[in-house]
Amino acid sequence: MNATHALGWALVHFLWQGAALAILLGIALTLMRATASRTRYTLSLLTLAAMLVAPVATGLRLHRSGRATPTSVSTNDLLRSDVGTQPAIDSESPALPTGSPATSTRDRSVAPASSVAWLQGLLTPALPWLVVVWAAGVVLLSIRLAHGWIATRRLRTRGTCPTEQSLQQVLARLAARMRVTRPVQLLESLLVEVPAVLGWLRPVILMPASALTGLTPQQLEVLLAHELAHVRRYDYVVNVAQCVIETLLFYHPAVWWVSRRVRAEREHCCDDLVVQLCGDRHLYATALVTMERLRSATPRLALAATDGALLSRVKRLLMPPTARVELFPRWAAAAAGVVAVTIALLATRSDRLTAEPVESAAAAADTTRSAPDTVLRHPDPTQPLAQRWEWARTQARQLGKRNYWIGYQISRPEWLEHSVYIDRGTEVIGHNITLSGRLFGDFQGLMFRGVRLAPLTGSADSDDIAILFGVDQGGKVTQVHVASMYLPVDFRGRTLLWLGRATDAQSLPLVEGLFASAQPDLRQDIVAAVGIHGTSDAVVPILIRWLTSREPTDVRSQAAEWLGFHPRAAAVLALSRAARNDPARDVRREAAEGLGDNTLPAATDSAIAVARTATDPDARREAVEGLGQKENDRAVTALVAIAQSDPDVDVQREAVETLGEVPDGRGLDAVRDIARRHARSDVRREAVETLGENLKAADAVPTLKAIATGDPDPDVQRKAIETLVDVHGDRGAALAALTEFARTHPNSDVRRSAIETVGHLAPTAETVRLLSSIAAGDRNEDVQRRAVETLGEIGELGLPAVIDVARTHPNGDVRRKAIETIGEHAPPAQALDLLSQIARRDPNPDVARKAVEALGELHDARALALVASIARAPGNTDVRRRAIETYGEAASPDSALALLKSLLAADAPEDIYSRVLETLEQLEGGAGIPALIDAARSHPNREVRADALRRLAESEDPRALQVFDQTLRRP
Repeated sequence: MNATHALGWALVHFLWQGAALAILLGIALTLMRATASRTRYTLSLLTLAAMLVAPVATGLRLHRSGRATPTSVSTNDLLRSDVGTQPAIDSESPALPTGSPATSTRDRSVAPASSVAWLQGLLTPALPWLVVVWAAGVVLLSIRLAHGWIATRRLRTRGTCPTEQSLQQVLARLAARMRVTRPVQLLESLLVEVPAVLGWLRPVILMPASALTGLTPQQLEVLLAHELAHVRRYDYVVNVAQCVIETLLFYHPAVWWVSRRVRAEREHCCDDLVVQLCGDRHLYATALVTMERLRSATPRLALAATDGALLSRVKRLLMPPTARVELFPRWAAAAAGVVAVTIALLATRSDRLTAEPVESAAAAADTTRSAPDTVLRHPDPTQPLAQRWEWARTQARQLGKRNYWIGYQISRPEWLEHSVYIDRGTEVIGHNITLSGRLFGDFQGLMFRGVRLAPLTGSADSDDIAILFGVDQGGKVTQVHVASMYLPVDFRGRTLLWLGRATDAQSLPLVEGLFASAQPDLRQDIVAAVGIHGTSDAVVPILIRWLTSREPTDVRSQAAEWLGFHPRAAAVLALSRAARNDPARDVRREAAEGLGDNTLPAATDSAIAVARTATDPDARREAVEGLGQKENDRAVTALVAIAQSDPDVDVQREAVETLGEVPDGRGLDAVRDIARRHARSDVRREAVETLGENLKAADAVPTLKAIATGDPDPDVQRKAIETLVDVHGDRGAALAALTEFARTHPNSDVRRSAIETVGHLAPTAETVRLLSSIAAGDRNEDVQRRAVETLGEIGELGLPAVIDVARTHPNGDVRRKAIETIGEHAPPAQALDLLSQIARRDPNPDVARKAVEALGELHDARALALVASIARAPGNTDVRRRAIETYGEAASPDSALALLKSLLAADAPEDIYSRVLETLEQLEGGAGIPALIDAARSHPNREVRADALRRLAESEDPRALQVFDQTLRRP
């Protein structure tokens, strides 16, 4: 399909695509709270972006899908054909007559319905004219957009002058509070009648001259804050992109509706930022209404404070936070959703309007995006493979293909016990994972992108190996695909030239010859293509040459890995030498691992030798791990010796872990002995963990109990207790042992581990009673605190016990832990009430202070109000000081400043004044410095003045230093 037709069909398809996107956005906005401005704005903006992506993606897909050559076999025909009856098709097959049975079958499968064909016939001749009309509209609207851009540029320079210094200071203060780091210029303008922001890199705020006299200073400040909110959010850039999308998709009403929603929600986001900053919704709403009286049209690329529907903005500002607005009834939203889904389903058939009948389904089917555009099969698969390869190269040149695939099939090797998939160019999707590269296994639950080879090649699905090479016009290999035949292949729309079946003797020289011409990052895949052949006597010499060559490390590592699959003495000898002597650590590790994978009996002796004598600890560890796959007693004996005597503790631990994984549990007795008697505690801990993972509960619990009570190292005892959670089978015995340890173990650290473990294992009422009794009666305070913390982690079931501890426990530190736990785990309303009571009434000042601190950490307006009332009310001075500090840390700077000023104006103890001054000094952004200056100049208490002056001297704020210098110069 040519570019004009593809563009025309993309514009036509966007009619339903844009409508569906707008309907879905309308449903989503209807079901959202009107106050969720940022979420609504993000969703609207994403919808507008999707409206741009949809026609672009559609046009590109349609343009690419229409490139099949007239003399080729359409992949679409092959995908539809019945594998059992479709005859072999190759480049020399004669064309079938129109009335042949094969053609009739195909026509029945692809012929569109009569109505669809009529609509196709109607629209196809008009597509060029539709594109012309669309292009003319884009040009006209682009001129309009350019005029707006020029008008915006003029506003920067015409009729402008700098504003007063006081307003510049207000702007600087607002920019600091709103964390606007870019320099923002503020100008007075005679050409605008409402504040507006222009530009992105060097933003300019234009303030109308009339506003400077018609608005109060407070109203001017909130409107400036609104414009700074646009600067902070980079709204100018988004607005420019929005105007470009409107220009390109001007013909669709849904685009204009979505764009209006973006502008409206953008203003709501800025409104929310301003209200959050100033805290007065009524003041801001009044400023907007006053400014509306002065409103006139602003250029499209400027952002004004009165943009959007003013009435809806004011209503939204003044409505209760929990209010919501329904644009239309719920049943209408549901109906719209059904319509959207129906449109989407019908769209899967609408692509048949986009091309000629033979190609229409190929453009619509998702699988054909991964299918080859053409499949050519060699007419005589009995020819030597090298001749068939040259035939494929010749066919590709005749077709003018720059990139194409050449593939063939080999027999599955006898030693391969699973399926294989090697293709670094295609990602494989599983459950919450994405994989690429080399995979081995049964692949259940994985999704492979692409199409099946069998319908394309005229063969049947099997476990044989498909080898495919992506080749460019110069003959270089650009991609390698080696996989079991039944697995899909992602051809990316390139031609496939299939050579049929090949023997290993034919294939190996060909693949080895491609090594030099392959791109460097693909050479390790060429190594894999050699290694997958089953004729080990021919494969091993090739792999050894690469292993011992000067090729990059990844190539030699790959050669070592594949040598592990071939049970030949030469392979074992080469791996043993590489594991000891290769200069690259990765190669040494792969060679040691390959010895473990190799099934030749001699590989066991070599793996044992490497595990005992290699100088590289990493190579020894890999060899030790490989010994776990050897089903003979010599491997177990070697592992026990290594676990006891290797100079590297990590190798010893690896040997213990591997003993646990030896088939039939033949190494577990040795692990038990190591867990009881090994000299190193780290190795004993590894043995304990290994026993928990591999023993059943009946054997594991007695063993772990003995270690938990008898090991000389508390860390090993704790590991035994933690491992009780991992035992397999009935956990009743494990829970009983944990309960006993939590109550009676002589080591307090072990009791704490048992408490934590039992809480995770059994969060039940019985566990709550156990933990409550420990919190009340254990002889160690840290154990009591751990019991309280675990009760909180249990959740709703344990909270009543935590509350009881917070109210009645005789130990203040334990009560403080209970208070902290309540703040972290209790529902906010319940925590608020309880913490307030403790903060006001508890006789222990440390406990009351902890309650105040927990109130501040709730990050709740009601909790902060309680903290403020505690700071004001007469009572314990230490508690009030903590309330002042907490309020200064948790509240907004403006709210904290108001409280601190009121405390300075009231009669209070010296310690309260001192804490107030300290908190003023620490307020974010220097917000407390002016109040500190006032206290230094005019507070009636001489000590307060002196303290304030001292803090000004210690401050790095220029205002503070200036006041301090003036005070020193005063006679």
